[in-house]
Amino acid sequence: MDIRTLAAADLPACSDLAESRSWPREPPKWTLLHEVGRVFGVDAPDGDGLAASAVLVSFGPVASISMVLVAPRFERRGLGRAITAHAVAAAGARVVWLHASKFGRPLYESMGFVADGGCQGHVGTFADDGGPGASPGSLSDVYPVDRVAQGADRRPLLERLGTPFVVDGGFAFGTDIGHVTVIGPVVAETEEQAKALIRGVARSVRGEVRVDPDFRFPGLTSWVRERGLVPGAPAPRLVLGGRSLPGDASLRFAPFTRAVG
Repeated sequence: MDIRTLAAADLPACSDLAESRSWPREPPKWTLLHEVGRVFGVDAPDGDGLAASAVLVSFGPVASISMVLVAPRFERRGLGRAITAHAVAAAGARVVWLHASKFGRPLYESMGFVADGGCQGHVGTFADDGGPGASPGSLSDVYPVDRVAQGADRRPLLERLGTPFVVDGGFAFGTDIGHVTVIGPVVAETEEQAKALIRGVARSVRGEVRVDPDFRFPGLTSWVRERGLVPGAPAPRLVLGGRSLPGDASLRFAPFTRAVG
């Protein structure tokens, strides 16, 4: 099995692979992940696109694995395990984490990943409650706050997410990933600040938005549902070897996406 690092020219095939698994086509997200991380793939033996994919994004002492996909016609051949193991090896000594579906979780746990919280995606048209909203701010204000929250310097990611909305000690972005605007990461000192950040972003965009509140904040989860966002399947977060993630978890109200915190 030849696992290779994919180039930008391979990204349309990644969207095709995602679509074959009933995932949405998200070309902007694939492009972003390619720019800030490494996209691995296995070419389909029949010459038709990709048989499998995975993405590794590393920042300092931590790395995330995401977009682990296997084409339906190549299931049960060990491709998911092999490409995940390849990404783990490429991460080296970093603390490695991922978000798992209920179908993928048994595989990851068999590889030594241990549950450590998680989040749940919510999508829909935001019903504004008229509360206070955050205003656009400067990226220079975001960098030190994100470093405290994440325990790593993530400037290559943050500078690609556009204009941040900020409050004192917190921020959020609104990023179009192809079919919806993701509101995240949401970093704040309080739940009220997190709500203000979500309102600020939601008021600035058209169409549907997505927010993935962390399991630790059930109040925020209830609030986004009251605002008309519909919950999807929960996504438990697993960390290889049960190691501790760096940074201040109390500030991390929602990730950017499940692919990158």
